[in-house]
Amino acid sequence: MEKLTYETIQNYQSFESTEEMDMAVRGFLYKHKGELSEGDLKVLQQIWRHSVKVIGVSFAKYEYIAEQANVSRRTAMRAVKKFVEKGLMKKIPTARMNGKQGVNILVIQHFASIDSLKNDVSPHAVTPADTPNKTENKQDSPCEKDLKPNNVIEQVEPSLEQLDSSYLPESVSPKFVEAAKPFFPAIEIYRLWQRVLIVYSKMQLQKDLEDVIDKVIDAFKQTVFAKKLGKIRSTFAGYFYTILYASLVVEKRKETKHLFYDFLNEGE
Repeated sequence: MEKLTYETIQNYQSFESTEEMDMAVRGFLYKHKGELSEGDLKVLQQIWRHSVKVIGVSFAKYEYIAEQANVSRRTAMRAVKKFVEKGLMKKIPTARMNGKQGVNILVIQHFASIDSLKNDVSPHAVTPADTPNKTENKQDSPCEKDLKPNNVIEQVEPSLEQLDSSYLPESVSPKFVEAAKPFFPAIEIYRLWQRVLIVYSKMQLQKDLEDVIDKVIDAFKQTVFAKKLGKIRSTFAGYFYTILYASLVVEKRKETKHLFYDFLNEGE
């Protein structure tokens, strides 16, 4: 179990914005609301509300969640188990500084949006209700002709999750896309690139982003390798952010050192 620190919690951040998190929760509710009790919904509301400081991550205790939702602790625990089973959340056990078991970190996961769920077509939708009798007349009746358009499924527009890398905006580095596309669909590549922009902005480097793109790709490859070895206990995006941040910190120090020596030599 990991020790519960703010840095640990930050590593589990699963969304770039509250809007992305809201979209995931609403997609989950669109698909599963009918399977949830009133108590489940109250618990979800509280977890959702307490996942904004680090977006997508709640570290509130079961007791607190239950109190705020006005349900029993057992109900809160059952609800969380249900959310984990249905893919909305991941539960991460932690340890206190004294080694004893701490609270569970609850990480809201990406979930299909309402629009993509609406576009999904069940196999039953294209299966005729009755199998025609082979002895019946094969000539369609006027009534059957009228019904046919309702049974014809035209090409369905792909969901956001189904788009490939060719749909990415030009602002995403082609080198980064080339490195990431064997592992992720377009939307995940885009989200990872947003992490890159955040780190680059924080560093305030003199170099252009394209000048350190090899560092970015190297950080991505290190993250993929760590994932394959099973060493990532947080999210892929969170681990990638940490590796990239450390790499660009080194670049920033090099720049600062260079500027310092330039300053010293100005008077010579």
